Amino acid sequence: MKIAVIAPVGVPIPVTGYGGIELEAQWFATELASRGHEVTLMADVEDGPSPMGWTGLHLETESAPLRLDRYGLLKGFDVIHDFSHAKLCRMVRLPPSVRYLSTTMWTDIQSGHDVYPSHAVREAFKDPKAPVIPLGVPVDEPPISSGSAPTYLALGRIAPYKGQDMAVRIAQAMKVPLEVAGHSGRFGDPYYALTVRKMCLEAGFPFRPNPPSLEALLDECPGLLDLHRWIESFSLVVAQALIRGIPVLTTDVGAPQEWVRATDGGVVAPLADVEASRWEAAGVPDFFERPWKSRHAGIAKRARELFDIRRVVDQYEAIYK
Repeated sequence: MKIAVIAPVGVPIPVTGYGGIELEAQWFATELASRGHEVTLMADVEDGPSPMGWTGLHLETESAPLRLDRYGLLKGFDVIHDFSHAKLCRMVRLPPSVRYLSTTMWTDIQSGHDVYPSHAVREAFKDPKAPVIPLGVPVDEPPISSGSAPTYLALGRIAPYKGQDMAVRIAQAMKVPLEVAGHSGRFGDPYYALTVRKMCLEAGFPFRPNPPSLEALLDECPGLLDLHRWIESFSLVVAQALIRGIPVLTTDVGAPQEWVRATDGGVVAPLADVEASRWEAAGVPDFFERPWKSRHAGIAKRARELFDIRRVVDQYEAIYK
C-alpha cells in the first residue's frame, strides 16, 4: 500500500531526544516501511529517502496537506494516517485515490468526539474505513526495571494538565522521595514550570527540566506518578513505564487508566479525591504499600502484548487487506 503518515511539527524527526506523538509516528512509519509498504512521513523532517525505510516530506505546519489538499500532497495514496491532532477529521477533502483514512489519537473521525485509543480498539474497528489505531511501541529492547531506586518519578511535559503539582503533594504526604522531570518551554507551560520548580525546592525534591531522554530515567524506577487532569488519550511515558514493569499511579481521566487496569500495573485514583487530598479514598497509600517488585515481570509481559507495534501493524494490515 501507499501510505501517508502525517505527524505534528513540534519535534524534528528522526527524534533524537524528547518525542511524544512525533516519536510514535516515526515508529509507526518505520514498521510499515519494513513490511514493504510505500510510506511517506510528512512532518518536520528532511525531504527524501530515510535510512528508516520511509520517504520524508518536510512540512512547515501539519495542516499544510490537509487544507482541502491545496498542494496535491495527498494524491496517489491508498491510506492517510493522521497523527496531527485530528486536523484531518475537520479539514480534509480527500482526492479520489485515497480509499481510507485513520488516526491514532484525539478525535474519532465519525463522531467528532474525543476518544481514547483503547476504547477505539474495541469499537472503531467495526468500520474498517475509519479505524482508530491503538498505540504501538517497540518492546524488544527496554529492560524490566528492578525497582531498586528509592526515588519515584513524575515525568512528561511540564504543564498544568499533567499534574506534576499533585505528584509533589502526594510524595510529601506519603513521605517518599520524588524526582520531577519533563519538558517546558515550547513543550509545556513555563509559568507552571516555575511553580513546580518552587514546590520541588521547598519539598527537597530534584526538578530536572528538559532531560534529553525521559525513558532513560525509568530504568530503576520504583513507580511512576502520572496524575493528569485532562483527557489523556496518548501517553508514551505510561506505555514506556508499563513495558518495563513499572507500576503507575494515574487518575481516572483518559486512556492510561485502562492500560493500568489491563496490565494490573498500578492504581487508578479518582481525580476528584486526589485534588481534594483524600488519599485513602483515592487508594494512594495502597500504591506505595504494595510489593510491586514481585510483579514487574507480569506487568511487563501484559504491557508488551498490549503495546507491541508489530501486533498493532498486524491489525492495521488485516483491516486494509
